[in-house]
Amino acid sequence: MRYKNILKMFFDIVERNSDKTALLYKKSGRYVGINYNEFIEKAVNFASGLISAGIAKGDRVAMLSENRPEWAISDLGIIHSGALTVPIYTSISSKQIEYLLNASGAEFIVISNLKQLEKIQKIYQNLNSLKLVIILFESEEKYDLKVKTFNDIIDSGKKNFTENKKRLDELSEQTDSDDTFTIIYTSGTTGISKGVMLTHRNILSNAEAALKALPITDKDTFLSFLPLSHVLERMAGQFIPIYKGSSIAYAESLSTLKENMVEVKPTVIITVPRIFEKMYEVIKHNIEKKSSLIKSVLLWCLYSGVEYEKEKQKGKILLYTKIRRLIGDKLIYKKLRGLTGGRLRFYICGGAHLNKDIGEFFDTTGIKIIEGYGLTETSPVITVNRLDEYRFGTVGKPLPGIDVKISKEGEILTRGPNVMKGYYNDEQSTKLAIDDEGWFHTGDLGFLDKDGFLTITDRKKNIIVISSGKNIAPQLIEELVLTSKYINQAVVIGHKKKFMSALIVPHFQNIKIYAELKKILYKSIDELIEHNEIYHLIKKEIENVSSNLSDFERIKKFTLLKSEFDIESEEITPTFKIKRNVIEKKYAEIINKMYI
Repeated sequence: MRYKNILKMFFDIVERNSDKTALLYKKSGRYVGINYNEFIEKAVNFASGLISAGIAKGDRVAMLSENRPEWAISDLGIIHSGALTVPIYTSISSKQIEYLLNASGAEFIVISNLKQLEKIQKIYQNLNSLKLVIILFESEEKYDLKVKTFNDIIDSGKKNFTENKKRLDELSEQTDSDDTFTIIYTSGTTGISKGVMLTHRNILSNAEAALKALPITDKDTFLSFLPLSHVLERMAGQFIPIYKGSSIAYAESLSTLKENMVEVKPTVIITVPRIFEKMYEVIKHNIEKKSSLIKSVLLWCLYSGVEYEKEKQKGKILLYTKIRRLIGDKLIYKKLRGLTGGRLRFYICGGAHLNKDIGEFFDTTGIKIIEGYGLTETSPVITVNRLDEYRFGTVGKPLPGIDVKISKEGEILTRGPNVMKGYYNDEQSTKLAIDDEGWFHTGDLGFLDKDGFLTITDRKKNIIVISSGKNIAPQLIEELVLTSKYINQAVVIGHKKKFMSALIVPHFQNIKIYAELKKILYKSIDELIEHNEIYHLIKKEIENVSSNLSDFERIKKFTLLKSEFDIESEEITPTFKIKRNVIEKKYAEIINKMYI
């Protein structure tokens, strides 16, 4: 490992890239930059300000903010002060925030806006350790809790820098590779969230290994939009670009991503499969709105690349296919690439499984998607496809220095310097997760092919055992169902039942379009969902995608739901993963009716 700790890495990179743009953000309608010198100056002053405010080595500082320069500045400042960063998703409820703050024992919290501050005000009396709230906006309001602004902390740090310099220098020198620098709480898809303790060695070793697999350079510009609370964005979208002296531009929000891509012209974007699913849906939706003739032409163009790749793999490309591919590129693919800003080299995709067909489709358009796999507990990357060696449907090969094996039960085990120190205040769970030989038990099922590519099948705890004793991986069935443009969300049910059933959330916009085409009359979306013709449409869609499934794996009954699963109701995680135990409990009555 090149550096002893994150601070050593940061100071070295700044020394070699002092005037280069580090961070970009939107101000007064245009992107402006902060160079590496300004970045480190702010981070060091923030660290000094935290020390003056009473922070001690090992204290926890929570981050409740959207992506912005202050996130990175605060994170590096917190690390430099000797404290631990505890990221929290801005999308979660006050109740969930209360649990995380008390579980971590956070003394300070950094908050982005009034909406997030109001969440803290609701729960303030229930917080056991919180001493100070640092807000990233200016306010003269009087609050019940102790509040300082980000600029207050920076100014205090500047004022007391001489006094604090010796301690800051000691922290930089004495911080060990195996010291914890962050506690990241898992999404809790199958139970209570656990605090993952990651060390300097964990994150730096993972960054260095990833950089051996992916050609990132100091010329790259990253566009950051996935929440920095997500370990993938924080490692690959923050620490990796800093490590290489690249630039990081912050998207204003998910809703402005399309606009920001054109403005920033990024070369690398970290993302999740849901983004590609949505893009694919939008492309098909826009084509569906066209007249029959134009729609036929566009669909002919849309899949020209897929046919081209099929023939290319067989070793012979017909002239007709070449011409079709050229027309498809001119009419559709070139425009798609233009939407990314025109400079994009590749997406790095993780957090969930990318549908093989969708991955192959975007690849044929010239948009490269590098899919990988990992968990919060592994810092996070375990395996990744390479630009010159990739296989859709798999999550690639292990990174250098990381071992992967499959247990007798089919569980993926991994070992390496990226594996967490343990779960915070939970020795029992740590011992269950990491065995005596250092193998981390991921809880995921999968297999390695003869070339070393890893394929994920499902979570071990998700496996459904129907009453006949057959084992079924629900994720594979759900992925098939979700290829239908009329289905937005799906949860497969069947544990200890006679047959498989499902809760289906329709794609409401596409259902409305279908209703207009078929002249189905309805007064509300609720009435439309209950219409017999819509039920039969969904039934046919499910049957169409289930042809390769065994009979016992096929969905025999389903119920259409009238609203989406959401984060606020704790039905899905902030990373859009289904919380099966919550959904099965909440919809128990509906589920039981399908088995009467």
